[in-house]
Amino acid sequence: MAVFQMNNPRTHASSKEAIRNEIRKARRMLPQEKKKQMDQQIQKQLLMVPAFVHAKSIYLYASTDREIDTWAIMDWLWINKIPVALPRIEGKKLQFYFVDNKKKLKPGAMRIQEPLESCDLAKDQNAPVITPGLAFTRAGMRLGYGGGYYDRFFAQEPGHVRIALAYPFQIRENVFSDIWDQKMDMIVLPEKRIDCKKKVNAL
Repeated sequence: MAVFQMNNPRTHASSKEAIRNEIRKARRMLPQEKKKQMDQQIQKQLLMVPAFVHAKSIYLYASTDREIDTWAIMDWLWINKIPVALPRIEGKKLQFYFVDNKKKLKPGAMRIQEPLESCDLAKDQNAPVITPGLAFTRAGMRLGYGGGYYDRFFAQEPGHVRIALAYPFQIRENVFSDIWDQKMDMIVLPEKRIDCKKKVNAL
């Protein structure tokens, strides 16, 4: 497993930030047509994951411009009458709320679209969670944006199947993980899916 623990916390933090900057730059440099093509391929791969297509509900996130497009995934779920829950940041906590159309979203923390206060709280602790991130290892270690929201969420609700979407350049040998970082079960790439936990037969 590609996990690297460093004795110097400052060096450790700077290494993580260096990876974040590299990935952000690679996403900015990605041509729009190539991005669109890979986004569509990732969506097709995701639709071949039984844990996703047979779920009673899906916990998703509203992507920003440089992230893999989740809006098309959201539309597919709505069309197929699969309940969709999106996250809202509440203090240090991440809470998911059901959303059935875009009019029930508004800009929230970090300008990410979040559910309105009128949306119903999601309580499906077995729902697959499509999880954002900047870098991942094949063993499922994840480097997020630095807030720790998803790590705390998964620590509180460990029953979710955790699925990450990624471009090939987001797969790294090492993401300088900490002991509290939560692992992914699967990483969906444009041309394949990485099963990070062979024992998770539901994937």
